[in-house]
Amino acid sequence: MYKRARKLFLSYIPTVVRTGILCRAPSLYDLLEIQPSSCTVLITNRCNLKCVMCRQWREPVGKELSTEEWKEIILDLRENGITNIHFSGGEPLLRKDLSEIIAYASKNGFTIGLTTNGILLKNGLMKELIDAGLRSVALSMDAAGSAYEEIRGLQNSFARVCEALSVIAEAKKASAIDAYINFTLMKNNIADLKDVKRLADRHCLPVAVCLLDRTSSIFDLDDNRKKFWLDDAGSFEALRAALDFLRDEKARRPGSLIINFPAIDFIESYFKDPRQENIPCVSSQDRIILDPYGNLMGGCMAMGTFGNIAKKPFGELRRDPAYRSAKRNMFYKRCAGCSCGYLFNIRCCPSLIVNDLAEKIRRRISGGA
Repeated sequence: MYKRARKLFLSYIPTVVRTGILCRAPSLYDLLEIQPSSCTVLITNRCNLKCVMCRQWREPVGKELSTEEWKEIILDLRENGITNIHFSGGEPLLRKDLSEIIAYASKNGFTIGLTTNGILLKNGLMKELIDAGLRSVALSMDAAGSAYEEIRGLQNSFARVCEALSVIAEAKKASAIDAYINFTLMKNNIADLKDVKRLADRHCLPVAVCLLDRTSSIFDLDDNRKKFWLDDAGSFEALRAALDFLRDEKARRPGSLIINFPAIDFIESYFKDPRQENIPCVSSQDRIILDPYGNLMGGCMAMGTFGNIAKKPFGELRRDPAYRSAKRNMFYKRCAGCSCGYLFNIRCCPSLIVNDLAEKIRRRISGGA
């Protein structure tokens, strides 16, 4: 409780205030620039699945940074104000040293999160990660049954992800870690959202609705534009039914979804125009992203790269004019637009915070209708 209150007053509220001011007074950007506090580490590009919407497993794998190199980077990040690290991939559990790296980061004061496909996750490994300092875990699940295996590209994998779901749910009860399911919404799995939500409900895990991307380095695929992107009347009709389901679920069981009412409204608009330039990209300001080789991708995978943190300290990289210019342009949506961080962006936008509160009050008055 203390840590959440501290984060609320020392991080979240100041970020919301700065966002509101910078939207109205861009000339103050250099004075009130939001400094990064989080780092997403794509610890490996290797993966044991072949997801239809992802390009990482299709790419050649280079020489990843060693355990000791990551430890040096962790210290560098700490010295530059980063307090949260989220490990992703590829599949991060393929790194045999992941627990050691997490333990080192935790020992140095970081709050640690993890996104995994769960295929390798067993009780023993879950306990090892929590003992090392893991405090939150997201399980990727975009459908159920054979539909899951079609999207994830591996036969007989659904039973294994269900086992991981049970492991995570038990760990949440026993260790009070944060845990949730990531569902990536796209044209071919709209109808699967209800099944995943019901499965999550049975395990008392909330669902975060992620959105298909087509511009970032991981999702820049022709199929994401031609086959999986929502672009026809039938898809949008199905989407609206799914969004009505989300609104009803959010009103009925608020804690079962990591999404608010403005974010639900945002989804249809996003598929029609990914930029959504009226909503500033706060995510690109609050975090940085590092690939398995130490390349700094700024706060968004569409920003490009700005040097290598294993070769040059972050304190120097962040002062580079190209990085600073790209960071500013991202905040004001001078970009192609993407969905990464959209939930955070909406939670930090003052007008949408007010809209969410108004919708909650309206539904409470009307009995949830």
